[in-house]
Amino acid sequence: MNTIGIIPARLQSVRFPKKILADLHGKPIIQHVWEKAIQAKSLSKVIIAVDDDSVFNICTAFGAECIMTNPMLVSGTDRIYQAYTSVDSSTDYIVNIQGDEPFINPSIIDELVYSMQITQCDICTPIVRIVNQEELYNSSIVKVVVDADYNALYFSRAAIPFIRDIPSNEWISHAHYYKHVGIYCYTHKALEQFVHLPIGILEQVEKLEQLRMLENHYTIHCCVIDEQIGFGIDNPLDLEKARLLIQ
Repeated sequence: MNTIGIIPARLQSVRFPKKILADLHGKPIIQHVWEKAIQAKSLSKVIIAVDDDSVFNICTAFGAECIMTNPMLVSGTDRIYQAYTSVDSSTDYIVNIQGDEPFINPSIIDELVYSMQITQCDICTPIVRIVNQEELYNSSIVKVVVDADYNALYFSRAAIPFIRDIPSNEWISHAHYYKHVGIYCYTHKALEQFVHLPIGILEQVEKLEQLRMLENHYTIHCCVIDEQIGFGIDNPLDLEKARLLIQ
């Protein structure tokens, strides 16, 4: 199977502009992500999909293959698709690797691709067991409920499932809660179809684009991982935390 990894690198992030170029132990964040991604054994190549000349120049300087994309694209998935259409059309799977995850474990990418191959689903994505109350009620952490085959039933910023007749501070000891890790492996067909689907009501209210697939009857298989996943850089406080961690 021919599988490529694409890292969408938007310069002007809404919450933390230019974060992908922020210094982390002498390297920009995007370089840390790329260096992790190229260690994944399942990927035949890794491409950074950029939207700015300065990012293009910095990334090519440290050795990355880059593709320039339209800065007006709405989402990272749209950027992934535009980059994908510029490379070899024989690609079987495309892995969307977030550009603000400098601690991503390459083995997670490999596990995701393997799971994609054996399940033959449209999309595969990792999930991790939630073990503390802070994560469960943090709306920035996306939760997911799955069926008996670990296919996603719903993604939400709310704590799901709701447990009736049990105080909310005890929920975590009465059910399995999972958080979503924002990495996706698509079939080329699913990716192409996804970007042409209209945005649905659920995606609009939750601001979660994966709900577009569920609303249109696509299968998203969730791969439960046990590895430490690190964390994404969403704001300057996360960056300071990362700098302390990497020392």
